[in-house]
Amino acid sequence: MRYCVQPATAEDVALLAIAMNENEHECDVDAGEDDAAESGDQLLHAFVSSSHVWAARDREDQPCALWGVGPVSQDEDTGRFWLLTSEEIGAQAADMVALSIMILPEMLSHYRRLESIIDAGNKRAVELVRLLGFKIEPAKLHELTGRPCHRVWVDSDQTTLPLAPTAGTLLN
Repeated sequence: MRYCVQPATAEDVALLAIAMNENEHECDVDAGEDDAAESGDQLLHAFVSSSHVWAARDREDQPCALWGVGPVSQDEDTGRFWLLTSEEIGAQAADMVALSIMILPEMLSHYRRLESIIDAGNKRAVELVRLLGFKIEPAKLHELTGRPCHRVWVDSDQTTLPLAPTAGTLLN
């Protein structure tokens, strides 16, 4: 399928949040697969706390995936990344890898390292970040959620992805 990737708008986030509440099988890097309602709230929080957010839109111009990144605490070199897909695109691993390979270099042009926490039960998200070259730590009990989670990361100087030449370049 063909997608258009551009900076995300609040409308993109709202439309995908509504879709999340209707479907409990999204591929959310930061949540388990059975947390759709809670994930909608997390998505809105992630959007407002991110420095950069991108949306993939399908042929009907509907958002079907979001990627975001924002600073981690006081460390300006490390960005906390997140991604969320609709069921439509989440089931297409090749599409998600291809789209993510376009976006990750852009994220790494803003932050030297990308990190996140992934619920160990979210097998699709764990496999996706593995395919993208992220290092994945063994699952440990996450203090905030009480669930086993993996810490994942990728460094700009250790990735095999072609890095974006400058920050702010268009992805299409």
